[in-house]
Amino acid sequence: MRSKKTEEEWCRILNNDLWKIEEIEKGVLSPLLLSYNDLPSRVKRCFSYCAVFPKDFNIMKEKLISMWMAQGYFSAEQDEEMDIIGEEYFNILATRSFFQEFKRDHDNLIVACKMHDIVHDFAQFVSQNECSSMEINGSKEPNAINSLDEKVCHLMLVIGLGASFPVSTCRIKRMRSLFISGNMLDNSSLNGKMLKELFGKLTSLRALDIGNWSATLCSSILDIPRNIEKLVHLRYLNLSSVTLIRKLPETLCELYNLEKLDISYCINLKALPQGIGKLINMKHLLNERTDSLGHMPAGIARLPSLRTLDEFHVSGGEGVDGRKGCRLESLKNMELLQVCGIRRLGNVSDVDEAKRLKLDKKKYLSCLRLWFDVKESGGRRKNEHDQLLLEALQPPLNLKELFIGSYGGNTVSPSWMMSLTNLRSLNLHLCENCEQLPPLGKLPSLEKLYISDMKSVKRVGNEILGIESDHHDSSSSSSVIIAFPKLQSLFIEDLPELEEWDYGITRTGHPFIDIMPRLSALAIAVCPKLKALPDHIHQTTTLKGLSIWGCDLLEERYRKGEGEDWPKISHIPNIYINYLRI
Repeated sequence: MRSKKTEEEWCRILNNDLWKIEEIEKGVLSPLLLSYNDLPSRVKRCFSYCAVFPKDFNIMKEKLISMWMAQGYFSAEQDEEMDIIGEEYFNILATRSFFQEFKRDHDNLIVACKMHDIVHDFAQFVSQNECSSMEINGSKEPNAINSLDEKVCHLMLVIGLGASFPVSTCRIKRMRSLFISGNMLDNSSLNGKMLKELFGKLTSLRALDIGNWSATLCSSILDIPRNIEKLVHLRYLNLSSVTLIRKLPETLCELYNLEKLDISYCINLKALPQGIGKLINMKHLLNERTDSLGHMPAGIARLPSLRTLDEFHVSGGEGVDGRKGCRLESLKNMELLQVCGIRRLGNVSDVDEAKRLKLDKKKYLSCLRLWFDVKESGGRRKNEHDQLLLEALQPPLNLKELFIGSYGGNTVSPSWMMSLTNLRSLNLHLCENCEQLPPLGKLPSLEKLYISDMKSVKRVGNEILGIESDHHDSSSSSSVIIAFPKLQSLFIEDLPELEEWDYGITRTGHPFIDIMPRLSALAIAVCPKLKALPDHIHQTTTLKGLSIWGCDLLEERYRKGEGEDWPKISHIPNIYINYLRI
């Protein structure tokens, strides 16, 4: 309301017809009405849609924005910036207290929220009963859905213990959004037969979410019916964690309006439809942990609008359906990619193929995940090949997140690594042959560092700081050298041979060298030979949390009140040893 400056604007609000409604005029909802009436019209629609969630439901921000997009609440001409617009609308509602109880990630960004009683009641009021939620428990008849208002267009069903899916849902033919949530469900109630009926009758659906269920429900869905093609308006489809489906029907490729498909954790899915190239409006293919995919169909190369491709599986030959899969260069024309994961890089025999991909030219790419094949045999030849391949997969300079896993090279320090000046998160996982860590302290923007399953690393020393030996003498320079200037979180796990973590540098002895000045969280796990933490950890004043587990020597050294070095860490506010706070 603070944005209103003229008498005319205030009069327009005060004279609004909604104020004439007695329930609002005299009730506790009147302050909400003031804030609501001041919202832009498109943001009002986004707010009223939130009535589809039950009171105090944990609303995931990313999914909510996807739902808004599926309903066309953002104009088509702004298509390129849809996600950004959704973020802006969410932030407008959050800053005006329409959302509460925010959950944040490590970057302090909101990932989830709730809507409390009064706000939820108001959202239901302004939605005019178009948005609703219903809890179905064992005591309710399956036809309880009949009690819903005939205006309902957006519905969430929360299935309780011992309850069955209400078949009467199929009668609401004007339905545009259907969410199915809960923990338990009668195995026989939502199966292929019921899905077939849903697909045949709810043909106005724009968003369908049957994912993220418990294993109990997943065991009842063995396949996705072919008549899914009737959902011609569908823009968002969530099948995540439906673990027993082995394939998706080719008819799914008739859903030309589909923009987001979530098949994450469909761990038994063997193949994607060959006609996937028909989905010309597809922007996000979420397929994390689809481990059984043998290959990607050739049509994937005809999706130039993709922004998200969680896992691209490089083909090593024919897939389970006898068809030849995609090679790495199928990604070449996906110029809009923002998030990309590439699995089975061991199937890339020609390093030039990786060079032709020209990853460094994909200017929108912000997150890159690379999986090699550590189980492949080949000894020294394999090690050298992985190193050359990693060198050829140079990402753009604006990359913010990088994951390198199952890597067989002796070093994980490609020439381009230190040029990633915008890199904020780095994860090095299962690099079993690497004996030495790269000079990561030179990365100026790095905030999170994960190092795990590096079984050949015995010592972490000055090499990780990226500080030359001639800088160790503080008398040689008056300028301060900072290693890891922005690092906030450091996680080291499963380095079974790591014995020593020491730079030979202290702040008192070398006042012009500063190490991790912003570190706030440190976790060390399964490093049984590690004898002690470095002095800079003992001396830091920024560390808020220290976790140690599976590290016998450290546990003894830092035992509360008894350990030799307990006084050196006792100032840290939150200390956990083997998951117990001390």
